Amino acid sequence: MQGAPVAARPSLSDPGRRVQRHADSPARPGLRPPSCNTGVVSEGYGWDWTSTTHDAKGSHSTVTGIVEDLVTALDGAVAVPGKGLQGWQQSVRLFDRDGFRLGQVYFGGSRTDVHVVSTSGAAHEARQRVAGRFGARTSRVDTRVDTLVPYGDLQDLLRTAAGQKATLRAIYSEKHGKSTGRTLYVGAPTSAVQVRLYEKHLESPGQYADGTNRVEVQLRPPSRAKSTVSTWSPAETFCASELTRRVAGLLGQDVAHPATLQKNRGTPDLEKTMEHMARQYGPGVDRWLQATGGEVGTVLEYLLRRPAA
Repeated sequence: MQGAPVAARPSLSDPGRRVQRHADSPARPGLRPPSCNTGVVSEGYGWDWTSTTHDAKGSHSTVTGIVEDLVTALDGAVAVPGKGLQGWQQSVRLFDRDGFRLGQVYFGGSRTDVHVVSTSGAAHEARQRVAGRFGARTSRVDTRVDTLVPYGDLQDLLRTAAGQKATLRAIYSEKHGKSTGRTLYVGAPTSAVQVRLYEKHLESPGQYADGTNRVEVQLRPPSRAKSTVSTWSPAETFCASELTRRVAGLLGQDVAHPATLQKNRGTPDLEKTMEHMARQYGPGVDRWLQATGGEVGTVLEYLLRRPAA
């Protein structure tokens, strides 16, 4: 009787290494249809794209060490060399024991950090595994809600949430004369937060229940928020703006507490206000005191004098 396959940890020195397989179980790199997506609203939030950069600095971490650790965290059974990206000269593409793609880890070149990208069905688990490691900074994260609510009703919902002043862009797509579905965008492609609505069952035929539509929030946090966003839950990344919190509420989803992409400056107290005034007006007050021989009352009388109407 033939034994079960034995997993082997991928190695950067042998990136083509893979697990043993039965003869009738060949590697077939591809995207597994997510088993959890039935097109029901109650499935809740899920990550559909994750892109994070991780530090490789200091005496206890090297690029090679971090890459191997991230490969292990992603539970990659097959590691295949890949192309570079934006300064990273090389990469490792990772597949599970069935040959389905888990993600890609970029490294090398002039960069002293490591970049991880995972999409579609593997993105949710991949982000859970790597987003908290090695000072992760999120470049992009997409959060989705799948629903059987009709597309037309969802269009109306997004228009209601966006308001009359918002810019909406609608696209109809087809391939080989067959529809691949409609897409509605709210927000500019370059904005930190963009909402997409599309007919997922037509975009990925046979992988989702008929009539499944997807509402997706794409979040590209500014530099000051990249580390903070890496700690957020799926509900928080979906509800990253006032618009998307309204969308979540109209969809009947849990609305996360109002997280923010802005720097928290706080309200200055009286002492800090006086310190600021002293730095700004102190030199002028000193000159008046010298001119009046130290008569504080005279200086105050002048400062409090109201100009004539």
